[in-house]
Amino acid sequence: MSHRFFTPHHWLAVASMFGACLLGASVAASLLETSVSAGTPNKTTISPSARPRNRADSLVALTSRLGVGAGSTVADIGAGKGRDTWVFARLVGESGSVWAEEITPGMVDALRKESETRGLRQVRPILGRTDDPCLPAASVDLAYVNHVYHHLAQPRDMLRGIWRGLKPGGYLVVIDQRRGTLRDWVPRQLRAKQHHWIAETTVVREAREEGFAFVGGAEEHWHAEGDFVLVFQRPVESAEPGRDPDAFLPLALRTCVRNLVPAGSTYERPVFIALGEGRRLIPPLVRRSRHPGLDVVLEEWATQKEERPPLPAGLTLPSTLTQNGDPNLGPEPIDVVFFLDSYHLPFHGKTLLSKLHERLSPTGRVYVLDRHSDEPLSRRQASHHRKIQPQTVEREMAEAGFHLWSRGPQCAPDRFLLVFGKTPAADKEDP
Repeated sequence: MSHRFFTPHHWLAVASMFGACLLGASVAASLLETSVSAGTPNKTTISPSARPRNRADSLVALTSRLGVGAGSTVADIGAGKGRDTWVFARLVGESGSVWAEEITPGMVDALRKESETRGLRQVRPILGRTDDPCLPAASVDLAYVNHVYHHLAQPRDMLRGIWRGLKPGGYLVVIDQRRGTLRDWVPRQLRAKQHHWIAETTVVREAREEGFAFVGGAEEHWHAEGDFVLVFQRPVESAEPGRDPDAFLPLALRTCVRNLVPAGSTYERPVFIALGEGRRLIPPLVRRSRHPGLDVVLEEWATQKEERPPLPAGLTLPSTLTQNGDPNLGPEPIDVVFFLDSYHLPFHGKTLLSKLHERLSPTGRVYVLDRHSDEPLSRRQASHHRKIQPQTVEREMAEAGFHLWSRGPQCAPDRFLLVFGKTPAADKEDP
């Protein structure tokens, strides 16, 4: 995947051109000391003293990070009265373009008149729809969505429209509230007319599933500390939207099941916390259990309270949605927990593990099958990048009171398997 991030040479050019008028001397000087290597978006840091002071400063910092400047094309989606449009217009210059998108003819006309008054011929007001910004195909270097996403009643359609409007390798930046998991559980159709904050977990899931690669968070380039700033990219190699470009590899099901159920063993009441490929393992595991078990749905995944990941055909399971990490397990003891391609996701992992530890029987076990990260990631990074370092899992499980029993064989080249119990490994018993 190609990441077009600024080199030190580009930083110098942008800072000298725009620093004096928008950043101020002190911020521009600090930015000059920060270099960004190609393909390493999460390595950039800005000292607290250099954090943008206002919205215009923030736009300079963001566009600089992404290599968007003179001659680029920006789409300001939900441009409103053009507050950000006018800043983008000066950043891209007369050789660039800014599509100022709005969904009513009156707002588009107002943007057109104001751009003419300001003498900004590079601004091109455009009439979009609530489900499509109606951008020219493959024309945009940066699509910018600031405090608009939480109003989208048809976010997936809008994301596909943005994807098609971006050039291959172009960026989508979504700025909104709130960080973490969803708290305003309202029907999506109500968001268009009412004010309900979205969650970053919802944005990441929907953007990934509609074809965007998650690049990273960029809050250090934004002035408002309560907002999340998420950067996505249209992959160069993808021809159509609608599919996660960073999907998990297929699992070898028989191998996995052998590793998850010791020979001749059965379970009593399993708990499944499974996503994606991992859900294909549920039927054979249920067949090796005396009771059907419970399907725990992570709030970090769900976008509606009633939403559930699909189960394989012919299988039904009772389910529960976590609430601030609490899986609401009920009074019955459980003897096994399966994290199947899901451990990386929780923001409320401490509470979840604590509740599982309470209900797990003394001889119970916890299996963690997940995608391997070669480097340590924060909880937030692991959730959005959909992978985690095994050492992180071992540390978190130990902090929750679990003991590592074994490191199992791989079920796929990108996976690892860890087995934990409530007692030390020397005291474990087969179920």
